[in-house]
Amino acid sequence: MTTEGGKAGTPAAENIDAILRLEKEEKQQLAVHHRLFHNIGGFVGTVQFIGLQCLAVGTWVAFNAYFPARAVDPFPFPLLATILALEAVLLTSCVLIRQNLIDQTLERRDHLELQVNLLAEREATRSLRILQRIAERMGVGDSETTKEQELAEETSVDQIARDLKAREKREKERDHGHS
Repeated sequence: MTTEGGKAGTPAAENIDAILRLEKEEKQQLAVHHRLFHNIGGFVGTVQFIGLQCLAVGTWVAFNAYFPARAVDPFPFPLLATILALEAVLLTSCVLIRQNLIDQTLERRDHLELQVNLLAEREATRSLRILQRIAERMGVGDSETTKEQELAEETSVDQIARDLKAREKREKERDHGHS
């Protein structure tokens, strides 16, 4: 299996294929009504929907205005207004359901990305430690040993998260102080 723009067998193409396969499996596991609402929510945001909506309303108004003897909904079209109001509520719900599903997918992707980044950082730290040991045994030194030592230390995700929260809190307090 290859992806558009990817070469078969490359790690990037394999990763993309795996992610697409997982997302497809997740969509298939959705209940039928969720898939239906997801698809409706997706269609509502298209030019085709706008065109179809304009055509339907225009046809309704034209029929009821130009054929008053057969009018189902005479001017000022109270039935049309009721139908459009109900449609607006239902379509808004479909769009929100779709958005919730997209948000869940993005949260899973963010979590996966965090895990991959943490693994990459751990591997990079190990590689730096190995390189430091090799350099020490070979007697090769660098004038920036303090930076090398910092890079070779384990990164505390918990500490980074705490520092980030503290920084955000300080910025929020500072911004509210200037308001």
